Amino acid sequence: MDYREDMQPDRIMLENSLAFFGAVTASISHELNNVIAIIDQNIGLLADLLITASAERPIPNERLQRISDSVQAQTDRGVRIIKGLNTFAHSVDDPIREFDLNQLINNFTSIAQRLASLRKVNLESDSEAQELMVTSSPFIIQQVLFYCIQRALNRAQPGDVIKIDVHGSDTQVDITLTGRVDQVDNGWNEQYIQQLMQIIFGSVEVEARDPEELIHIKFSRKAGI
Repeated sequence: MDYREDMQPDRIMLENSLAFFGAVTASISHELNNVIAIIDQNIGLLADLLITASAERPIPNERLQRISDSVQAQTDRGVRIIKGLNTFAHSVDDPIREFDLNQLINNFTSIAQRLASLRKVNLESDSEAQELMVTSSPFIIQQVLFYCIQRALNRAQPGDVIKIDVHGSDTQVDITLTGRVDQVDNGWNEQYIQQLMQIIFGSVEVEARDPEELIHIKFSRKAGI
């Protein structure tokens, strides 16, 4: 028996939100750990070279340059990861606020790419470079995206591509995930997505309009409209 059967819907939503936040931060921490491990390997290599180096056998400049380049590349990678984590963490600061949806989608796509890479699947965002300002809950939108991406990955095959398209009009926003529909597992639950989105919008359309769409979500650019 599922212990959550007797729980109130609000409590279940809270647990799901905490699970989402934990899953994302755990994934990012693994990525940071990989960065630290590579830097540590380079430091160990440099230490070994220094032990064996002498005036007669100096360390070749090319080897030092390769080590320096590797450490710099991982440092830059770490900075990008931490910047993405910082942006994600601050998405819970205000339940409803104005923000650039395209920037949010691009940042979260980068975060979620690690989960896709574990299955050798590529995750692409087709959001435009220009601003798409919305008044909404950045945290809930990311939670919905995470749920959709997880479901799409459940039966994805190596080499598959999952694409996120974002389009906005004066009043509406459309977010579409495309891929092969037969990859979606039986746990796909459009009603759950609607429940999450209705918390902030009151009305939202969730559907798949053509055979290649996994999910299509349409909502107002301003919460409550």
